[in-house]
Amino acid sequence: MHHSSIRVVLDLEKSRNRCSGLGQFAFHLGRALTTEMAARGLEPVPLVAAAQEHDFETRDTLLAKAWRKEIFQRWYRWTQLITPPDVALWHATHQQARYLPLNPKTKVILTIHDLNYLREKNGKKIVREHRRIDRLIRRADAVTVISRFVAEEVQQHFDLGERPLQVIYNGRPDTSQIPAERPRWLNDDCPFLFSIGIIDRKKNFHVLLELLRNLPGRNLVVAGQNDSEYATEILRMAAQMGIADRVVLPGPVSDQQRQWLYENCESFVFPSLTEGFGLPPIEAMTVGKPVFLARRTSLPEVGGKKAFYWDDFSAEHMLEVYQQGMETFRQIPQYADQLKQSAARFCWENSARQYVDLYHRVLGLPVISTERPRLAAA
Repeated sequence: MHHSSIRVVLDLEKSRNRCSGLGQFAFHLGRALTTEMAARGLEPVPLVAAAQEHDFETRDTLLAKAWRKEIFQRWYRWTQLITPPDVALWHATHQQARYLPLNPKTKVILTIHDLNYLREKNGKKIVREHRRIDRLIRRADAVTVISRFVAEEVQQHFDLGERPLQVIYNGRPDTSQIPAERPRWLNDDCPFLFSIGIIDRKKNFHVLLELLRNLPGRNLVVAGQNDSEYATEILRMAAQMGIADRVVLPGPVSDQQRQWLYENCESFVFPSLTEGFGLPPIEAMTVGKPVFLARRTSLPEVGGKKAFYWDDFSAEHMLEVYQQGMETFRQIPQYADQLKQSAARFCWENSARQYVDLYHRVLGLPVISTERPRLAAA
């Protein structure tokens, strides 16, 4: 082992669950970072679960041993998982990080994805979560966030002191190599509105039912984990409205099926109330599909000027925005290409380059970026 190399631990432990947004983030960012760092003289050391040991092509890995979260803060002071003193920097890639360097000299960068707990929890739970993130911020030398919306929330709720705060957008996965495969459960060739995400109340999917009722001859497909009480409620509402046969909640779908659904839907609809970033709209724009979003949290940043927005969820407003949006999309032949260009702003290589620039700054090294010309913001 060369102690002369500058070693950086990347907490990619979430990559064990590739079905979650954080898992996708850890996997794709980890891949892009290891390439970028190798090109710029830093040695990446991924912290991963044993099953992911070979996902990232690096000389060295740290294995994340599972333990109970709540005892961790006490436990790590005298554990044997001691950070080797030759680790210069530790990147905690999300705000639920359970692993931190023991060595107080090791610099830390913290990435915060969202403060959704402010909307999802209450009372003591908010206080507890707040304290936990505050401890992480105090240990960090710099903080990054994945959208301007999250930056504003972090500045509002935490004292960052002198720590720099930087917005670094996520990339989008390269789906060009994924063969599209029509799902067997899709019976007819009826045009359909598509959405995807864990079927959870904050995703606000139930407001799409009234819209669907006002759009005869269309179906609605919402892919994603559907074992919640909320999913049952949606199906019950659809039955009461007499549109049960037009609403499909297939549960999680394969990458190939997801690709087919994006490519073949009439439109992508996403009325979510709270997103730190929001990757599905970008995936839909990547294949040139019209995108309808709630004008909430980070979604206007991600959708940019080419997405269509709902300002409220009344049936009349949602229908009006939908019909006008679809008409605009159909009347402008180059609209699909404009959507693709807008999505191209989000690229993992760009993200990795900005993170590695920051690693250099935090370590006091000269920043000689491999920056290529940026696409103009859409």
